Order: sequence, then structure tokens, then C-alpha cells
Amino acid sequence: MKKGGQPAVLTTEDTPSTSTTSPATAPTPTNPATPTTTAPSTNTTSAPSPQPPSSASTPLPQTTMYEYEQIMTFDQPMMGYYTTSGTTSNAGGSSSTSAQQSSSVAVKKKKSIKSDNALDLRGPMEVDGSVKSMASISFSGGDFVVRDRIEAYGDLGVSGSLTCSGKLKSFGNVKINGSVLCMDKVKIFGKLKINGSLEVQGDLEVWGNLTINGYLKCKTLTAYASLTTVGDESWYEAEQGETVHGAKLVQRNSYVQ
Repeated sequence: MKKGGQPAVLTTEDTPSTSTTSPATAPTPTNPATPTTTAPSTNTTSAPSPQPPSSASTPLPQTTMYEYEQIMTFDQPMMGYYTTSGTTSNAGGSSSTSAQQSSSVAVKKKKSIKSDNALDLRGPMEVDGSVKSMASISFSGGDFVVRDRIEAYGDLGVSGSLTCSGKLKSFGNVKINGSVLCMDKVKIFGKLKINGSLEVQGDLEVWGNLTINGYLKCKTLTAYASLTTVGDESWYEAEQGETVHGAKLVQRNSYVQ
């Protein structure tokens, strides 16, 4: 039996087999296999470290880069827009509107106007000389500037604005709907009706009835017929005196042309 135990010892010789198993367990190749597995894991751990910039880069175009774009493309152009382009756009609009107005309402310029027939003048107009007609004269449609005298052998009508640097004479009736400024004497052999204002820096002489619905100012006034003011807001002023040969009347109701 002891001999049979020796085979048991032989089983102890199996210990070398166990030692073989131990070297079997010992094969470190499995351990290198583990480092290989751990190596990619370490690589993956090293990869996330660059990922934060990538993850940060993805929101940046959505949030921070967009905000920076808003700041860079809104604040600075905003200053430039309202200071330069806004004004230029407004200036361009005003210049275009003024160009349209100037093109649609161009000022006509004449040296002088003389006719044996009636004159129907449309403004705006500037006349360097005189305006004379053997019949009636009508100024309408804008502003008029006459740098010499105005003479009409018929009626004279003004609808708008008229500035006369010389004398004004009319053998007919004169009707004013607007404003007239005369820098010299005015002589009217017919009636004078004012629906607006008349300022004469010289003497005013009226042979017919004088009706004022607005304002009259002159240096001296000579009226050979009646003088009527319409309403409580109508009045006249003669700086150096007045002579009215007719009656002075006040008309309370509305003025009828």
C-alpha cells in the first residue's frame, strides 16, 4: 500500500501539473491582453479630454457664437446705421422728394411780360422786368415775384402770393385772395377787395369801394369811396394817415366774394 501511496506521490508529481497549471495561469499573455483592453479604455479616457472642446464647440455656434455674432453684427452696424445710413436714407428720401417737388413745381423765370390781350399767369414765377397788359392780368397757382412795375388796363386778380418791387396800377377792379406785398405806390381806379393781406410800403389810392376781409397796411391811405371791414378780426393800418371820402362800414356776416 505504501507503494500504492507512492503513486499518490506520483499524484504529488501532479503538483508539477498544478505547477503547469500555475504556469498556465501564469501565462501573462492574458495579462497583456488585459493591458490591451485597458489601453483602449485609457485611450477612450484620454479621448474625452479633447471632447470637451468638441462638445463646447457644438453649443458655441448655437449660443455663444450666435450671441457674439449678434453683438458684432448688431451693435456696431446699429451705430453706423442710425448715424450714417439712417441720415443718408432720410436725406436721400428728402432729396428725392425735394427733387420731385422741384421737378413738378419748377420756378419759371421771365425777363418781362407785355401783351395787348389778357394775361393768365401760372406760378411759381419770377419776372426780372415788368408785367403789363392792355387787358386784365391774373396771377394764380403759386408764388410770384415781379422786380419792376405791374400795370393792368383791366381787372387784376391775385390767388396766391405776389411780391412787386415797383409800382402797381390797375384801371379795373383788384381782387386779392392770398397775400400781396408792394414796395412802391399802388393806384387802383376800380374796386379793391382783400381776402387775405395787402401790405403797401408806399401810398395806396383807391377810387372804388374798399373791402377788407383780413389785413391792410400802407404808408398813407386815400379812399374816394366807402371802406368796409368784414368781421371783428379784419383791420387796417395807415402809418402816416388816412383819408376816406366815403362811409366807413363794418360787415358782421361772412364775406362774399
